[in-house]
Amino acid sequence: MSLYTGNSLTNESLSVAQDEMRSLRQENDKMQTALSASESGSQMSLQRSSAGSQLDHQFHLNDMTSPHGSIDMLLSDGCEQPEGRRITVCVYLGYHGKNNKPVDKCGESVIGAMYVSGKTKWDMLDNQISKLFKDHVSRIDPVSNLGLSAESIARYRVGEITRYRDADVPELLPCGYLVGDCLQIRVTLKGSEQCCVDSLAFETLIPKSILQRYMSLLLEHRRIILCGASGTGKSHLAQRMAEALVLRSGKTPLPGSVATFSVDHKSSKDLHQYLAIIADQCEGASAADLPTVIILDNLHHAGALGDVFNALLNVKYQQCPYIIGTMNQTTRSATNLQLHHNFRWVLCANHMEPVKGFLGRYLRRRLVETEVCADVRKRSDESSAAMEQIVDWVHQVWLHLNRVLETHCSSEITVSPKMFLTCPMDVEGSQVWFTDLWNYSLVPYMLEAVRAALQLHGRKAAWKDPAEWVVSTYPWTNSSHEPDWPSVLRLRQEDVGYEGFTHGVEASKMAAQSGTDSEADPLLNMLMRLQEASNYSSLHGNDSDSTSVGSHGSSINEAELSRLESTL
Repeated sequence: MSLYTGNSLTNESLSVAQDEMRSLRQENDKMQTALSASESGSQMSLQRSSAGSQLDHQFHLNDMTSPHGSIDMLLSDGCEQPEGRRITVCVYLGYHGKNNKPVDKCGESVIGAMYVSGKTKWDMLDNQISKLFKDHVSRIDPVSNLGLSAESIARYRVGEITRYRDADVPELLPCGYLVGDCLQIRVTLKGSEQCCVDSLAFETLIPKSILQRYMSLLLEHRRIILCGASGTGKSHLAQRMAEALVLRSGKTPLPGSVATFSVDHKSSKDLHQYLAIIADQCEGASAADLPTVIILDNLHHAGALGDVFNALLNVKYQQCPYIIGTMNQTTRSATNLQLHHNFRWVLCANHMEPVKGFLGRYLRRRLVETEVCADVRKRSDESSAAMEQIVDWVHQVWLHLNRVLETHCSSEITVSPKMFLTCPMDVEGSQVWFTDLWNYSLVPYMLEAVRAALQLHGRKAAWKDPAEWVVSTYPWTNSSHEPDWPSVLRLRQEDVGYEGFTHGVEASKMAAQSGTDSEADPLLNMLMRLQEASNYSSLHGNDSDSTSVGSHGSSINEAELSRLESTL
């Protein structure tokens, strides 16, 4: 009995233990299933996070190492087509209407492209446009970025909606407004509405700090004159500053808001009458019909400027319209205009900003527009890098040419950047263009300028062929293996008349070298000086451009002759 009872207890305990083991095994299986599920989920999230961080790192790395900056944003190094539609980004130039509605004459400048898909959110688009603009101004002006930054952006337009800074998020994503043929995003920079010059600086390619100084002078004194050589952009700058003044005064630029009077040799009397009429209107009841700004172009043809503006002496400055004048050269009446007529002078010279760096900024902007319109992904990196080098080299050629002209002539006859603005944006075309420009335009101009300066001033310095620097830094490769490559004309000293010319510095050097011979034969030395003086007099006698120069030459000849007579 006791044995049976012990066996039954043992069987019951075994069954209980088996049940407990079975339940423990089931719970263990459930825990392992849940643990494996959580591990797989965390592993997937880790992989996604790692992939996202890797993509983000690759995006920043591509931006840093891409030779084109942000021409095409979100481009990977692979050959796969980026997701979304390719959208070009452009910036409005000049006045484009109120509420960001373009007018007919509104211009645009393409600054880059990006890809917008259904995953692109508004904050991502804001950052991409800001980065695109910042990289663009950094590329066209590596020195100062034109004084602009991402803060210069006032708003941008996507389809039919305008996105302002720090505004509420629209109902749809950006891709919802880029439908149909809408493949552009248009950016508006801060301008006269915000009392800023950012838009004007981007349009004219003049650094912001310089434009602020110009506008301050104009707002304070109401009258300025832009003075500089022909082709330095004075008329264009005057027109853009006039439009900015009209907008800043709260008016809409209309055909009568800015009046332009182009002066020539025959219209000096007409200018007197025109300013007299303006003076009468300022004091009469028709003052509201006056233009806001008056542009007087080519004032160097007007003669005595003090007499021209005498009609405005009795008119208060605040009642008279703003006056912006342009002229090619300074006159003796500059001080009179500043003292009696409150004019301020702005020098636009080739050797100083903003003209000095304008050519490089303009060509780099054209290169960016060409790359975006042609889709830079289809161009080879070698071709793009070569064109970038050519653009910088063309700017350096212009600076080198003007240094030569300043050394042997004067700064008044230097070449304006206007001749170099038409450089083609392809490697082969730019080579043909530069060869023709150098051989048929620049070389004849330098020959004429240096020869004229040699006859007028004498030899200022030793001649060095400017083509030597051009050949030594030539950016194009010789594909035809021609022995006389590159085919640019040289300018030897005998070509410009330096060989055998013994006036001025060269005459003194030859006299020092042959001092013993001169001392041995003073009569021969006297005859040589007489012949030199007579040649110099004949050269100035044939020159009818300047009376003062001729009189100065005659006084030199009389002094030389009197000295020679006393020596004899």
